Amino acid sequence: MKYLIFAFVIPFFLIISCKNEKYVLETDHLKVGITASGFISSLEDKQSGKNYSPGNAGSPVLALYDDSIYYKPVSIEYNASEGIAKLDFPNGSEARIKISSKGAYLRLELLTLEPRNNVEAIVWGPYAVSINEKIGETICVVRDSSFAVGMQALNINTIEGLPEGDDNGGGGAFIDPLPGQVLPDSLREFIGRPVPVNVNIDGDMPEYVRLYRGSAAVKTSMGSELRLFSRDRRIPRKIVNWLGNKDWVQYAEPIDVDFAGSAIALFGCPEPMTLDIIEKIELGENLPHPMLDGVWIKRSEFPGEAYLLNEGDPVKSLKYAKECGFRLVHIGDIFKTWGHFDYSSERFKGGLKDIRAAVDEARKDGISMGVHTLTMFTQKNDAYITPVPSDSLCKTGSSVLSKETGKTDQEIFVKEPDYFRYAGLTHTVKIGKELINYRKVSDNEPWRLLDCQRGQYGTNAVSHPADSPVDKLTNDSYAGFYPDIYLQDEYAVRLAQVCNETGIDLMDFDGYAGESPTGHGSYGAARFIDLWYKNLDRYRLTCGAGTFHYYWHIYSFMNWGEPWYNALRESQVNYRIENQKFFERNLMPGMLGWFTLNPEFRPEEVEWIQARSAAFNAGYLLRVDEKIEKNGYRNQLFEAVREWQKARRLKVFTNDQRERMKNPKNEFHLQATGDNSWNLFPVKLSRGFVHKNRAVQTGEPVVTKFTAENPFQEQAIQFYLTAQGTDKNSSASSIELKINDYQVFAIDVEVKPGQRIVCDGSEVWLCDFTWNKMRRINTGNIPVIEHGTVRIELSCRFSGAEAPVLDLEIKSVGPGEKVMAVIN
Repeated sequence: MKYLIFAFVIPFFLIISCKNEKYVLETDHLKVGITASGFISSLEDKQSGKNYSPGNAGSPVLALYDDSIYYKPVSIEYNASEGIAKLDFPNGSEARIKISSKGAYLRLELLTLEPRNNVEAIVWGPYAVSINEKIGETICVVRDSSFAVGMQALNINTIEGLPEGDDNGGGGAFIDPLPGQVLPDSLREFIGRPVPVNVNIDGDMPEYVRLYRGSAAVKTSMGSELRLFSRDRRIPRKIVNWLGNKDWVQYAEPIDVDFAGSAIALFGCPEPMTLDIIEKIELGENLPHPMLDGVWIKRSEFPGEAYLLNEGDPVKSLKYAKECGFRLVHIGDIFKTWGHFDYSSERFKGGLKDIRAAVDEARKDGISMGVHTLTMFTQKNDAYITPVPSDSLCKTGSSVLSKETGKTDQEIFVKEPDYFRYAGLTHTVKIGKELINYRKVSDNEPWRLLDCQRGQYGTNAVSHPADSPVDKLTNDSYAGFYPDIYLQDEYAVRLAQVCNETGIDLMDFDGYAGESPTGHGSYGAARFIDLWYKNLDRYRLTCGAGTFHYYWHIYSFMNWGEPWYNALRESQVNYRIENQKFFERNLMPGMLGWFTLNPEFRPEEVEWIQARSAAFNAGYLLRVDEKIEKNGYRNQLFEAVREWQKARRLKVFTNDQRERMKNPKNEFHLQATGDNSWNLFPVKLSRGFVHKNRAVQTGEPVVTKFTAENPFQEQAIQFYLTAQGTDKNSSASSIELKINDYQVFAIDVEVKPGQRIVCDGSEVWLCDFTWNKMRRINTGNIPVIEHGTVRIELSCRFSGAEAPVLDLEIKSVGPGEKVMAVIN
């Protein structure tokens, strides 16, 4: 994270201004000046002549990394006829780089580095750029309103960030308030510094925090930097402070992958051409270039559409999707276990045959189906774990037995303690074919695993001789396990097979982001997704838990934000909005995350979601199950989804309307007036008014006073009144609303806990908790509320040992604005 303390960070390499350029390399839109010492001194827009290399910064064409030391080049010789550049370094190494101009971009490939002299990794640049407007931390492109400079990795062992980290892509959350956002005085001196954020625990993040999801490009005090590097993975590594845990030491086992052959594409272009250039790079360099219905996935509008999640009857799933106007249905988990990914018969009795039939039936209606997986999470009941565990499970690290262990011993003696101090979620080690849980490793020598539980997860407890390997297994976050770098290849191939044989159109790789449990970081993650992609019979939509540079070429969208943590309008709202900034700067379709269509929702809740979707032109997942059939507004809810999404697809909303919708405190109602025309109404919901029973003098009514605002024209009052409580024998009756000290609205009904009263401005109804109308209430004339402040007094007669609490919401609606599609 320290490299993203963007407000004050010094660029990676800062040198005296380099004016004497020895070589100039050109693309269609960019001139790259290189000095005799091997530094890039200019990045010039050929059309405007503007130099996008910061005035006092020079960027090494290539840097070398050796145990926390970076070596910069001291000289370069470039043979233009051969396209070979030779860079000399102060450690005695010489790098040979093949440089080719491909018209739209420069291609740089490291051919050799000799002698190695203990070099662990090479760094392309990092390349300093003066642009700081839009920093594409995943896509590795920085843009302002007129120009873009970017870099693309051309193979999976060229990854984002710098090699002194854990290879997991970087990123983090930082205090950086936007104009108009209020920052507590106590935090003003910490602007630009990282801050811990966990929206799944806290429910949201502060609005003054910016979230960055990678480090392929980072903000600096000079503008920005583009950062890609490649590692010699034949060198074993011991990574301390793994994933920020001081006790976790992770071993990255050596594999036959080297930085020789690492290659990048470097480009600059007018900002509107950014996607065009990346497309040329993908096609020219044989990078993934997925097509959907003949359209490159990065240009397709399908990935930005809203879609449905239903984990029940697939027939009902299709019914709900049609009512919403959706073209994609997520049917959830279809697997018996994660690991081997055999099919469950719980919903699909015939397994693969029935899944395929459901997919084919959906396709007849133009609807695609997708499934959910936790990717490399491996459940304890999978055959890779029980009864005989695989020898290819992921290890945190290993030691050996320092003495023989009997099959009933509860203390196991090991030679080294480092890998056992972080016990993980299950505290599991593997010795031979036995899985053993331990409480902790001893604090002193002789090192022992204490309070061991033998023969776990269906394995057999046996004796083990001295010097037997003791593998500390790595847990996933669901207390399962992971495959190692080789077994994950089998997972990738199997999940591609799942796509091919079921015919599904979406694979949701939950639990999968820019890191690898093996210690190989973004390389391990890229290796997995690359193998999956290459084994598909056709492209599948895909999303995941996180992003990284290479995955950008393959994934269709990302969709973060969950509804479980608070009420609709409070659950991860800042987080959902912050994600839209990430999508925009990384040239991705907008997505708002997951929402649930609760049976207690009114049209106002659904339209709150839809207004945000229209504001950011962002899709979302809508979780719908059969409980929605209980909702009295059921048909109106589906109609609202359908009409709003149709209007969004037709791009009928003005920029001004979309800006107003971006404020989550603003509410709207969309009313269809024709096939392609609507009225858009602003809505004000004054919420949080609570009327409780309390002790008063004899004969004194229980009265609560509220103040609401009606920013619109005078109109008949609309409200929702809900009785909340657990005592079903209690009630509230003789309910009166007194408005502006004059109009009295008497509601002659007894309302019990779980019941509601709805006034829509013309009628008043008693409803059950899910808004089904029980009976109409005769009230006479309905009062009006004037423009401006509305004073309300609510009174009633409470009865019962535990009287209900009345929750009141006042609604007002402004004048409609006509919106319509222009059909050519």
